[in-house]
Amino acid sequence: MLLLALVLAVVGALLGAYAYRGAVSREGVVAVARPLPFGAVIQLTDLREVQLPPDTGLATVAWREVDTVVGTFAATDLRVGQTLTSDSVTSQQSPAPGQAVVGLSVDAGQVPSTELATRDDVLVITGGGGPPRRASVVHAGEVDVGGRRSIDVLVPQADAEELALASMENRVAIVLVGRG
Repeated sequence: MLLLALVLAVVGALLGAYAYRGAVSREGVVAVARPLPFGAVIQLTDLREVQLPPDTGLATVAWREVDTVVGTFAATDLRVGQTLTSDSVTSQQSPAPGQAVVGLSVDAGQVPSTELATRDDVLVITGGGGPPRRASVVHAGEVDVGGRRSIDVLVPQADAEELALASMENRVAIVLVGRG
């Protein structure tokens, strides 16, 4: 009986040590150390290592792979403390050839009151009889003291001049379309 008790005690101690080790086990992943806007080049100083349990089920970039992220571009606005995923970065700078970023200035009633996020798909209506133009939000500014809001959109370069002129003439409305 004494031998059986000793064996059970040793097995219990080993199982307890294994469970404790699994509970405190951590894995280094890449997180954002300072805010980065869409399109910013990511530097090592913009990143930090955070420790997470290995079985979180979250899509992350392991800290040992941080070199694959450095020198790429932010594919969306990145916030402090956010862990990076492979979709958070891109190797392609925006705007790409054939594209343009146009700053639109709109009154409160010409843009949804719903907060626009980077990568949101929108329709830009110019009021000049032309068809609506599809665009992707690059950045949505806050409402200024005059009640206007600046929205930067990514469009085909062929549409850039018309949209910029319509914005200057206050003939722009923005419609948020299908969020996926």
